[in-house]
Amino acid sequence: MSSIFKKIKSAFIIESAEATKAQPTERDRQVNSPSKISAPSKQRVPHADLPADGQINEKFTNILMNAIEENNQEGFDYLEFKRSVQNLKKMDMAEGTIYKSAFATAKTMGATPDSLIASAEHYVAVLQTEEDKFRAALEKQRTIQIEDRQTELKAAESAIAQKEAQIEALKQEIAAQREGLSELERNISSATERVELTGRRFVASYADLVKQIRQDIDNIAKYLRQ
Repeated sequence: MSSIFKKIKSAFIIESAEATKAQPTERDRQVNSPSKISAPSKQRVPHADLPADGQINEKFTNILMNAIEENNQEGFDYLEFKRSVQNLKKMDMAEGTIYKSAFATAKTMGATPDSLIASAEHYVAVLQTEEDKFRAALEKQRTIQIEDRQTELKAAESAIAQKEAQIEALKQEIAAQREGLSELERNISSATERVELTGRRFVASYADLVKQIRQDIDNIAKYLRQ
């Protein structure tokens, strides 16, 4: 794991733990509403219908972080700014003061609120690309592990129905195929659970990262745009 990857991951993972301790109130949502900033050309809200049992998964978080690392922009951008914010959050400071203090350093590196928001949107787009690739791969696995086996199951059931009408000599073959059906049904059930759980964990990891970035975008606009 590269030092750059560790720095990028630390900018999100620590904050993720904090986020579970204090959920935003309705007033916070209104104050931090994206309507207070210029809307990006394309915003995709990640999975508002996120399953309740979806869990953030370290494997998928690392995959997404690797994508961010591979698309890290040159110079001082949102990632460097977020690390500054994260470090300041360890201190007893108001949120607005944290962002303004981090921006004071960022400004010396040529950053502006608009450039930070544009950079953050860049990483949202990177994560959305990873989501698209994941969904395509997940759908392929769904076809291979579930739909193809369901087709096989139906074919086996049809074969059994035909053989039951045949002469007594085929009864042993029918019994053997019935045993195969039970195993096939168990495999389908197990595969379905694995695929759905994998999907829920990715969605949870993806939604958590995008939520953090969106919150930072709102805060940058709220506290830094004058």
